[in-house]
Amino acid sequence: MSETTTAAPLLLPFSKSGRDVDHINVHLKPTWDAMERGPSTREPSPPSLIRLRSVQKTVRTLQLDHTASSWGFVSYIVGLLLLVVVPVCKVLFVKSQSDLPKRQLVFQPVVIVIGVSRSLVSFVFLSYAIRKHGLRGVLFLDSVAAEVAQVRKDYDTVIEFGSTMLVKLFVPAFLLYVCQLTWLYSQVDLKPLPFSIHNKVADLLIIVVFTGLSWMFQTTTYLYACVLFWKVCKLQELKMRQYYEMLTLGLDAEYYVLEYDRIIRDLGHTSHRFRHFLAFTGMISVSGALISMYEVVNTFHEQYSLCLWGELVVLTVVNLTGAWLCLRSASKIAHLHRRIVKRASFIHAERTLGMLPVSSPAMPKISEDGGEYPSKVLLESVGAILTTTWFILGRSLSA
Repeated sequence: MSETTTAAPLLLPFSKSGRDVDHINVHLKPTWDAMERGPSTREPSPPSLIRLRSVQKTVRTLQLDHTASSWGFVSYIVGLLLLVVVPVCKVLFVKSQSDLPKRQLVFQPVVIVIGVSRSLVSFVFLSYAIRKHGLRGVLFLDSVAAEVAQVRKDYDTVIEFGSTMLVKLFVPAFLLYVCQLTWLYSQVDLKPLPFSIHNKVADLLIIVVFTGLSWMFQTTTYLYACVLFWKVCKLQELKMRQYYEMLTLGLDAEYYVLEYDRIIRDLGHTSHRFRHFLAFTGMISVSGALISMYEVVNTFHEQYSLCLWGELVVLTVVNLTGAWLCLRSASKIAHLHRRIVKRASFIHAERTLGMLPVSSPAMPKISEDGGEYPSKVLLESVGAILTTTWFILGRSLSA
């Protein structure tokens, strides 16, 4: 007669039940001191305060600081001039002097409408977020203060690298813009401005300076909003990587539940704060790409000069740069969440099957083809089934 052992209670890594906690190795039960948590006051660490001042300098340099009334007023004035007044004047007064259709600035209105719309969405988002949450709230520094030391250290590095990331994204676009502008104005003669002294050099200098400042403000506003989203996603990525590594330690089940709940809650806050920005800028970028392709195809038979298409190229490059950064950041979070679910499901299946009654050696596991069923395949199959269960429970915790 085969002998069987008594089955131990089911071990659920995501369970809040106290009786499940008793069956976990008590020597691995975490404490705040052992996990090097931050202070309960949730005040930013001195390095974080230094990074916060650096971010504030960057925001003020870009004229996007709304933490104080005076700086907010200056930001609104600059935004009104460079996002509305200068683009409108460019559409009304910057025109080609040639009567030939292929020398007309036909793409200029489309480029201005798309670029200004995208930048206005970014400007409104940044001004609202900074005014409502402050720089600390936008960067989730209050949440970071409660994380483990390694996460805080890595996130300080991410914040420090934010300005460098903005420069890396902006400089190639700026060089492309300068080349396009030089090529355009060397090939196309412009009409004199109505309020100028009828000096071509002075007119060209006024146009280049003001339109260049407007383009720089539009581009940096949009790219900085994308970099801000990248920073916040990096924080969530660091937290999820830390959680993924701790899954193999066999810690307290309730600890895993609380940590997972915190991760899901912060992901929800990130989604809530950035969803309108991502939705509107994504819609504008896609619409702009479709409109640009339509304009190019519609005017292709007119044989326009290639220099006129440079504006569309620059606009598309900037849009794709920001969209690439945002999509890449969001996809990393989704990929890490899938890895966490896979790891947790496998651990759950492994521990659960390890506590099942032991069958007699004369009763091997039989597969459909008559051979012995490998235990690894069985664990992977059960883990795949339990993935759905873990996902549903995770959604319930975040609800």
